[in-house]
Amino acid sequence: MNMPALKYSQIHQGFYTFINEDVLPTCGIEVNVFWQALENLITDYVQEPSHFIDTSQGNMDAANTMSASITDRQQLIQAANSRWTSLHTTASQEETKAYLDQHFALETGSHADVKNYVVYYHHLLAFFEDGSQSGLVNPSQFVALCGHKCAPDSIVLKRSDMSSHVEIAINRKGNRGAKDCAGIQDILVETNETIIIDFDAVHIDGDSKIQAFRNLQEFLEGSLTTYTAKEGSQAILRMNTEVTFTDLDGEDYVIANRSPIQIRCTKPSLQTELMREANGNLAPQVIIDAIVCGIILRLKQNKAQTQMQQSLVLQDGKFTTNMQKRIEDIFSL
Repeated sequence: MNMPALKYSQIHQGFYTFINEDVLPTCGIEVNVFWQALENLITDYVQEPSHFIDTSQGNMDAANTMSASITDRQQLIQAANSRWTSLHTTASQEETKAYLDQHFALETGSHADVKNYVVYYHHLLAFFEDGSQSGLVNPSQFVALCGHKCAPDSIVLKRSDMSSHVEIAINRKGNRGAKDCAGIQDILVETNETIIIDFDAVHIDGDSKIQAFRNLQEFLEGSLTTYTAKEGSQAILRMNTEVTFTDLDGEDYVIANRSPIQIRCTKPSLQTELMREANGNLAPQVIIDAIVCGIILRLKQNKAQTQMQQSLVLQDGKFTTNMQKRIEDIFSL
């Protein structure tokens, strides 16, 4: 393998090209400055690993999580697209109506008895069999719709500014909607599950590792795609980056498909052929993961210009404050 040489280290040619052409130009770090900083960090880590990783501390996953291997594009897309979950997967039609009564109560009557929903100006009205009608106890919980106000296809509710969205999908020709008095086909709840993107799932070669970093870039951009077999033919699988409804003033109401993300770096004991140390040994893979993923995450954060829940974690142990500072130092070069 022909590896470009630093002062004391060697680098995988494909990795060198990927970093120089696809990562550094977007963050303004000079090529030579970056590689020298990375070489110094690897040297320091090899000499004193405990200064950078505290193996005495366990790492607790978030309460609600789903994992996806960074090498499995289909798994990554499925994790991203599971932002919304159907209440009908765990509850009966009666229980879903009780859920609406509990969280989005009507001034009079029950959602179980509603014949149709209508939007009148900025208000959601529920009509009953006897012709009577009722609004929500808290009218501000109605935030958006899809379709015509007289016969909406979807109604979007939100308990409070800090809570998740709930979509009432209406389809009187659907398998459930045809049997429901209000034509409700589904009730979808926006989840806030943390997606763990797992670099620790497998130990892979240099070229596959570079592709893993590209997968992460595309995942964060929302442009990740792959092909899957469907009914005997290939179908393209894409990420659902956002859902658009109409707000109460007739403007677009966009709900971003943005789940909290944790990048689980590989085990500290593993090495990678992406770089070799001064003594010719393969470099620690966890340091490469942390630096490259850290920069990619920060670039996405800056591009989004909004606070995003993203972090680097380990299966066992934690990065020390010293390691976090070294990552910050490299990004600010």
